[in-house]
Amino acid sequence: MGYEYSVEGTVQVTPPIPLPALLPLTQGFDLPIFCLALSVDDPVAAGPWSDIVGVWALIREGVPLDQAQPVTVSALAVSHIAKSGEFYQPLDRFVRLCLEAGHEVASGLKFQSEEGERGEIQVTPSGGIEWVETSAPGREPGRW
Repeated sequence: MGYEYSVEGTVQVTPPIPLPALLPLTQGFDLPIFCLALSVDDPVAAGPWSDIVGVWALIREGVPLDQAQPVTVSALAVSHIAKSGEFYQPLDRFVRLCLEAGHEVASGLKFQSEEGERGEIQVTPSGGIEWVETSAPGREPGRW
């Protein structure tokens, strides 16, 4: 069955990636609703449905001075509570799209389970996603 995790933080992209390169994030029934916001605290990121679907905000790198320039994204901000499997697909797709476009990613995502486990969601050298426990009450912390 599994239990729920609270995940919060950002995945940074260097250099910022043009928004059109991330369009596959909007294609798939198994993906959350992404919004484009200026920051994690932007009211757009915490819209009227965020208590149900969480926050999956693509953080813009400023506003282009020339409208012919694409909007660029410097991070993916996440604040959501769900089963661990619900995080894998969108995070994996975001990381892979960035890496395939020649960008670097660095995860600053933290998790906590309803059973008390805590840890970080890291990007592996091969571009995968790995959950690394830093605390696991009653047992040794693990990775998956």
